[in-house]
Amino acid sequence: MADAIVENLFLVNAPAGSGKTTWIRKNVRKYLLQNPNDNVLCITYTNRAAEELGKDVDSNRVYFGTIHSFINDFIGSFFSHESILELYWEVYKNQIVERIENISQNGNWAESNMRYIEKYGGLTPEIVRSNITMISYNQAPFNSLYRGALGHDDLISFTRLAVERFPVIKKKISDKYQVVFIDEYQDAATDVLQIFYSSMIGKKSKLYLLGDKMQQIYRNYNGEFETYFNIFNKSINLSVNYRTTPKIVSILNKIYNDECYKQTAYEKNKDENMDFLPEVRIVTDIEKNVSELMEQYKDSLILYLSNKSRFYNIGVGELYDAYSGMEKYSFGKKYNAVDVLTKEEIRENDALLSFLFTVNIIVDYFTKEFYGEVFRIIRKAGTYFNCEKFIIRKHIDKHLVKDKLDDIVALYNELSTTVDDFLSLCAEKKYIREEFYSAVVEENDYQLVKNVKVQEVKVLADYMSDPKISTQHGVKGESHDTVVFVADNSRSNPVVHMSKFFEMWCNIDITLSEFDAFYYIYSQMLNQIENKIGMKCSQLKADTYISVASIIDEELQAFTKKNETNPYYIQLLKVKIDKYFGKKNVTNVKECLKEGTVYGPLCAYRLFYVGCSRAKRNLVIMINKKDIEGFEDKLRNKLMTTGFNVL
Repeated sequence: MADAIVENLFLVNAPAGSGKTTWIRKNVRKYLLQNPNDNVLCITYTNRAAEELGKDVDSNRVYFGTIHSFINDFIGSFFSHESILELYWEVYKNQIVERIENISQNGNWAESNMRYIEKYGGLTPEIVRSNITMISYNQAPFNSLYRGALGHDDLISFTRLAVERFPVIKKKISDKYQVVFIDEYQDAATDVLQIFYSSMIGKKSKLYLLGDKMQQIYRNYNGEFETYFNIFNKSINLSVNYRTTPKIVSILNKIYNDECYKQTAYEKNKDENMDFLPEVRIVTDIEKNVSELMEQYKDSLILYLSNKSRFYNIGVGELYDAYSGMEKYSFGKKYNAVDVLTKEEIRENDALLSFLFTVNIIVDYFTKEFYGEVFRIIRKAGTYFNCEKFIIRKHIDKHLVKDKLDDIVALYNELSTTVDDFLSLCAEKKYIREEFYSAVVEENDYQLVKNVKVQEVKVLADYMSDPKISTQHGVKGESHDTVVFVADNSRSNPVVHMSKFFEMWCNIDITLSEFDAFYYIYSQMLNQIENKIGMKCSQLKADTYISVASIIDEELQAFTKKNETNPYYIQLLKVKIDKYFGKKNVTNVKECLKEGTVYGPLCAYRLFYVGCSRAKRNLVIMINKKDIEGFEDKLRNKLMTTGFNVL
C-alpha cells in the first residue's frame, strides 16, 4: 500500500484529558450549522458514550450510536434482500447443519432442535433456509442461527462481508453521511474500521478516527489495520490536557516518550493545586499503606489490577470464580471477568449477567413502588422478557401482572435461590423469552455459574453503585482528585507483567508505537505457527512436538533473524529462544510461544500510563518491594528522572 496521505481520512490523537468529547460535539454543531443539507454520523463504543456525545445536540441530521445500533438502524434495511440471505446461508450453513445433525449428541442442541420441530413441524436445512426471511440483530452476545439472528460479534463480521460483496451498501453510507466520527477508534474491531474506510476512501465525505492507542484496553483490535493508518491525515492533535496539573502532565509525557503525542497542561491547572507532589511508595505491606492513605484522603480512588481477593471481600467470590473460569473471558479474549463484572458497557455483551442486573433494578423499583419505571425497563429489555406478559389492558390485568412481579421479586430475594433456580422458574412461567433462555443454558459456560446464588449479583450491583476501589484501571475517561495506583502483577486475564515492564523500562527507552509493532509481529508469528501445525501452541505435548518441530523451528529462525537487534526482542524473548535452540524440547519451545510474554509487559505499560492519567491533583503509585528485587535501585532512578518523588 502506498503511503500517500488521503486528505479526507483523519486520525486524531486524543490522549487522556484532552477534551475529546467536547471537541467532537463542538465540531458536529459547527458542521451542521455551516452545512444545512448535510448529515453527520458519530459511532461510539458504548451507549453511554453515545448519550454523552449527543447531549445538547438537537438535530435529526446527526446520528449518535454504537456500531451495532447503526447497523441495525441503517444497514439493516438491506438484510431482507435475497442476495444477503444467500450470503448468510453461505457463511453459516455448515454451522446450522452441524447443529441439526448433532453428531456430538449435545444435549442443549437436542432440546433446541425439539423445540424447533414442535414449532415448525420439522427440522432440515431446507426448512431452516425457507423460514429465514431477514437477517436481524439479536441484541445479545449469542447467535440464533435458525432464525437468522446475529449476536454482537457476528453482526459486525457479517456486515463487513456484506459491504465487501455489495458495494451499494458502501455507497449508501457515503451518500447519506458527509462526515463520520468514530470515537475510541483504538477499541474498534478491525472489521468496523474496514467498513468505514472502504466506504469513505475515494469519496468527498470525511472520516475522523479519534482516540488514544495508549488507552487501548479492550482486545477487539488485532493489528490488521496498522498499514492503513499510514495514509491517514494526522494534522489534528488534541494536545492540551484539561484534567490534571503540569507536573503530572510532564510525567505522562515521559511515560509516553513520543514527541508526536506530547501534551501541555491547561493554563488554569496549577501545580499549586496539588496537596503533594506525585510520589511512588516502595513498600512491604501494600494493604497497610493503602488503608492509611484512604484514611487521610477519603475520596481517593484506589486502582488495583484484577484481584480475586477484592471480590471475595465484598461477598461475590463465587460469581467471580464462575466468570474467571469461562472460556469467553480467558486470556486472549476481548474482555475478562473483571471487565464484565464491573463495567456496565461490557456487561451489555453478556446476556445472563445483563439480564440479572436488569432484574435487580426492576426489583428495586418494584419494592419502592415505582411501577412506571418497572414497566419502562421491561419494555426496554424485550430481548429478555416476554413483554406481553406484563401488559395491562384492563383492570384485572393489574392484579395478574402484580402477582407475576411479586413472584419474581420473592424468588430473587430468597437467599438460597441460585441462578439456575431463577432462570428455570422465569422460563417455566414464560416471563422470559424462550430463545433467550435457550441461548443462555445451551452455553457450556453456564455450568460454571448456574449454582451461584442470585444474591451475589445483588451484592455486586449494590457495590458497583458506589465503589470505593476499582479492580482494574477505572473507567476510561474517569478522573479523581486523588488516585492511588497499586502497580502489581496479575496472572488473571489480562495477564499483566508489571515487574517485567519496570525492569524493561530501566533498560531501554520504551515507546508505545515500537512496543505495539513488536507485539503484532510476535502475535502474527504465533498465529502462523498455530495455523501450520493445526493446534494451539499451549496444546503441544512431547509426542506432537516431534512431528511439528521443523515447522516451528523454521518460523522461529525467520522471526529471530528479522528481530535479533530489536530491543524488545532482546529484553523479552532472546534468552528463551536461545535456550530452546541450545536444547530443543517441548518445554523450552512452549516458553518461546506464550503470547503473554510480550503482551503482559505491554499491557502493564498501558495500565501504568492510564492509572497515572486518572489523577486530577494527587497521584500515588504503590509498588511491592519484592516485585522489583534485583533492580530496585535502577527503578528508583528511572522513577525520579520521570518526575516522581520516591519514598
